[in-house]
Amino acid sequence: MILALETATTACSAALCAADGSVVAERFASAGPAHSRRLLPFVHEVLEESGAGWDEVETVAVGLGPGAYTGLRIGVATARALAQADGRVRLAGVPTLTALALALSEAPEAAVGGLLVPLVDGRRREVFAALYERVDRGLRQTSGVSVVGRDDLAGWLAGCGDAVVGGDGAALYRELLPVSARPAAGIETPTAAMVGRAVALGAPGLVHGPDAVLPIYGRAPDATPRAAKPGAVARPGGSA
Repeated sequence: MILALETATTACSAALCAADGSVVAERFASAGPAHSRRLLPFVHEVLEESGAGWDEVETVAVGLGPGAYTGLRIGVATARALAQADGRVRLAGVPTLTALALALSEAPEAAVGGLLVPLVDGRRREVFAALYERVDRGLRQTSGVSVVGRDDLAGWLAGCGDAVVGGDGAALYRELLPVSARPAAGIETPTAAMVGRAVALGAPGLVHGPDAVLPIYGRAPDATPRAAKPGAVARPGGSA
């Protein structure tokens, strides 16, 4: 079984999935309190609800982002710790945008074709986005991650042509979506169930192991180290 975690947005979720990606048990909270207070209790609850023991978990998977810095760090650190505590359990990660795109590809709105465009709220009046398309064997990513400002979103999406969109970014800026962008009903935030399915199906960007399962932040952090004054000498373990 796959124990999946997703904390890239204000939502927090955990899911236990079968080897084919189908959901066995799931917990989801759309917002607050902090992920650090919810995530491990959710893990305990999905295992308890399913009646599964920890020895039935073969893979711990996590959404890698991009998304909120704190949430991503909590999710990735928790997944790494759970896998490391039991040497037989594999650690896997998949980009949150890819997990969303796979869900979009299976939505009824995608049946008529078009690009798949997951949108994750990046705060600062921006969204994280990437382009995908359906292929015979599942999903193909056709662009890297873009950071699109609110004021540019309508034009950027119009340039994509016919597309299916989803995610909390699409829900937040629904009034800005051009007519060429069709919102997928019910896909308004990334979830652990989406992550588990993406891992089960080997979606693009899937990685394994602690050296590869790392947060995808999508841009530089807000806080940066303060530059040292000219001529100052840095002291080991301290500030200049």
